[in-house]
Amino acid sequence: MTQQSRIFAHRKAWLGAGIAAAAAVVVAQVAFDFPVAKDVIGTVAPAERYRAAPNGSEDVKLGVPAGSTANSTATNEASRSVAEKSAELTAQQKADLTAQQRADLTAQQKADLTAQKTADLTAQKTVDLTAQKTADLTAQKKADLTAQKTADLTAQQRADLTAQKKADLTAQKTADLTAQKTADLNAQKAADMAMQRSEAARAQTQRSMEMSTNRTAP
Repeated sequence: MTQQSRIFAHRKAWLGAGIAAAAAVVVAQVAFDFPVAKDVIGTVAPAERYRAAPNGSEDVKLGVPAGSTANSTATNEASRSVAEKSAELTAQQKADLTAQQRADLTAQQKADLTAQKTADLTAQKTVDLTAQKTADLTAQKKADLTAQKTADLTAQQRADLTAQKKADLTAQKTADLTAQKTADLNAQKAADMAMQRSEAARAQTQRSMEMSTNRTAP
């Protein structure tokens, strides 16, 4: 039930209580012929806007009937009692209304506070979750970048090592080939020189033999 609905219900209750009190006063006045005090008229019972025509002179009886004073006193006491009860009822209703309004206000404030706390908590959780996700994403990106750099460095080192090995192997092959060529060339030169020497020795021998033959001829 909302606050407006409760206030409307309270107003209906007050209106019903007021009507009941006014009806009680009217019944007391009509049934027991109790006059209502002037200060009560218009608050408890509706003010009378119309009165019957006053009695004629023939209806007026001189003298005060027996018991009129007692009836007037009782009527005044009854009117005072009704007025006091009406005042007490009005004050009680006002007090109930004030208490109800305060209770409704307190409940509304508590509900607003609870809703605000819930909203703040939800917002804080959302902010924390977003921050956590952002931190996780940043950490993941850093980890991926570090891993990528490590992989690239390892690959580069491997490539450099492979290239170095290939270069060393090529250099070794080139050195071996050069050494082999040099050795072959030196061997060829040595062979050529030995052949030349052999040819020179044979030629020398041939000349010596020819000279000897020529000396021994007649």
